Amino acid sequence: MPSPMRNNKQLRRLGVALVALTAIFTFMALTARERSEVTVVEKGIATVLYPFQVATDWVGDRFRGVAESIRELTRLRQENAALREQVKAAAQAQARAEQLEHENQVLRTELQMKEQSPYPLLTAQVISRSSENWYRTVIINRGSRDGVQQNMAVVNWQGLVGKVSHTTPYTSTVQLMIDAGFGQQGSFGAGAKIPTGELGLIETIEGGHVRMRFLSTNPAAQVEQPVYTSGQGVMPADLLLGYITELDSEAAFVKYATVRPAVDFHKLDVVHVVLTTSEKDRGANAP
Repeated sequence: MPSPMRNNKQLRRLGVALVALTAIFTFMALTARERSEVTVVEKGIATVLYPFQVATDWVGDRFRGVAESIRELTRLRQENAALREQVKAAAQAQARAEQLEHENQVLRTELQMKEQSPYPLLTAQVISRSSENWYRTVIINRGSRDGVQQNMAVVNWQGLVGKVSHTTPYTSTVQLMIDAGFGQQGSFGAGAKIPTGELGLIETIEGGHVRMRFLSTNPAAQVEQPVYTSGQGVMPADLLLGYITELDSEAAFVKYATVRPAVDFHKLDVVHVVLTTSEKDRGANAP
């Protein structure tokens, strides 16, 4: 049960509050009329409240500045994200345009090669390749029903790709020039020559290269010379094999030249089957 003393304190506080409110409303009523002079009381109140008003305005300005900064930062982030997307889209479009230009250039080169070749060429798409690193083959979408036969040469715009190892009616397996099982005892099964007329035999070696074993014991060969098929064996003549990168002249009787293949075997897409293996169809100026 509340004590009388506690009740008296609460009543006094309530009385003081009512007196203060009454004084405030009375002062407001007296000063609400239009007049030309400010009362002493108003001046005193204004003087007392001035520092608080300045502080309040300062805090309000800072809050408004922070809010505006947050809105501006949000807008800038949104614009930055949109610009990043635009840059990304532009980069993708540029890359796609460059890819299409490259593909277009390759196709033009392939078409030009096909038109200028003295050999009949059958265009094919590479549809599969072996997963092994040493025994390397690809499968093309042309077969015996298209006239493809075993041992026919396969080329692209860069040079000799390989030869047909076996066929089905609709597909053919092409054994690449860098395949370790190409020919017997590492032999690619193709005769080779260089511009000076030196003849030899192409053999496969490790490292994605081939080598030319010269028939002469003193060949006039130089680094960066091109190497072509000679027409001896199953390959038609004058198909570009690659370029000499190194000469081995240490052996007394057998001379070798390491040959870098002209074809990029990692980017095989469109190839051409040379539809001839007979001696009468072989000649110079082949692709």
